Amino acid sequence: MKNTRLHILAQDFLDNKLDAAGQQEFYALLGDPGQREALTEVFMELTGAPDMDLEFDLSLQPLLEKAKSVDLPRDTPVKRMYYWRWAAAAIVLLVLAGGIYRLTEQPKRTPPTVAHSGAIAPGKQGAVLMLADGSTVLLDSMKNGVVASQAGTNVVLNNGQVVYDANTASTTAIAYNTISTPRGRQFSVVLPDGTKVWLNAASSLRYPVAFSGNTREVRITGEAYFEVAADAAKPFSVHFHEKGVVEVLGTAFNVNAYTDEPIIKTTLLQGSIRVNKQQVLQPGEQANIDKNGSITVDNNAETENAIAWKKGLFMMSSTDLPALFRQISRWYDIEVDMKGELPKRSFGGTIDRDVNLSDVIEALNIYGVNCKLENGKLIVQP
Repeated sequence: MKNTRLHILAQDFLDNKLDAAGQQEFYALLGDPGQREALTEVFMELTGAPDMDLEFDLSLQPLLEKAKSVDLPRDTPVKRMYYWRWAAAAIVLLVLAGGIYRLTEQPKRTPPTVAHSGAIAPGKQGAVLMLADGSTVLLDSMKNGVVASQAGTNVVLNNGQVVYDANTASTTAIAYNTISTPRGRQFSVVLPDGTKVWLNAASSLRYPVAFSGNTREVRITGEAYFEVAADAAKPFSVHFHEKGVVEVLGTAFNVNAYTDEPIIKTTLLQGSIRVNKQQVLQPGEQANIDKNGSITVDNNAETENAIAWKKGLFMMSSTDLPALFRQISRWYDIEVDMKGELPKRSFGGTIDRDVNLSDVIEALNIYGVNCKLENGKLIVQP
């Protein structure tokens, strides 16, 4: 096929490279029934689909017309979602929650009716801090300032982040704190050595209020992202499960060690780490640990996927449906009931984590993922 303007626009659309002028031009072509055959050929070529039929629902025409005159925002809750089972069958524009959302590849069947039982808000910043004496502090409701003092160290809340002021820290006794994020919460903490840790929902971090001796050791459950302060004299290690450990000197990495996930994933972004005292990772690699402790390494890991949660996103690329719904369950603090085995589908793009659950459900339903709210539970069916 010749490198026509339509071909260029379609490719730029799939690559998410259209500027405002290109978007208006492309959506104008989508709204032109005379371009249907040409568009079909272009998408077949670009996606490798053996056969497809672009069928434009007339009810979408007003939305297509609106797209011609509106500069679509690049940063929207549903940025780009596509799966190739329908091989780019059509372009759908939806108006959700007062904004225009862009989805690609509309399924050829009518989405099921969504049964909403009230808006379920997304998760937010919040955590529970357990002090050395066993007392707890609910950080959600605290104002900036000193929230506790222990072992000569002040615990300071500063704009949604816990910071340890260890300038006057006593090293005569080791005191431990544990910060925990319930489902539907995430939080960050700066440890006494300057190491920064972000906790995803349903996670915890146990650590001393002052690092003494020749090592810096912490323990996590769930998922956390680390930016470790360099100190060659005091190696830093992260412990998880019974025997899992990541040893570092100064680096940035993510550990996903939820007990309900089939494998533990440790993804390295910067520096160098050693996993379970045997596997050394380089930046861009991911160690996958199965239930038996066996390690396999992905040398070309999608590192942005691993830390998408920290950036406020659900990353659809390389995320299967069961894993996606486990993330949704933790973030929206809702029980998910998956009926039967879900089909394997390949997704792409991102969904913002700051939208209501109803918006996520509506987007997934458009893509043929049958899910609905019933009595406060999210029901998912093949």
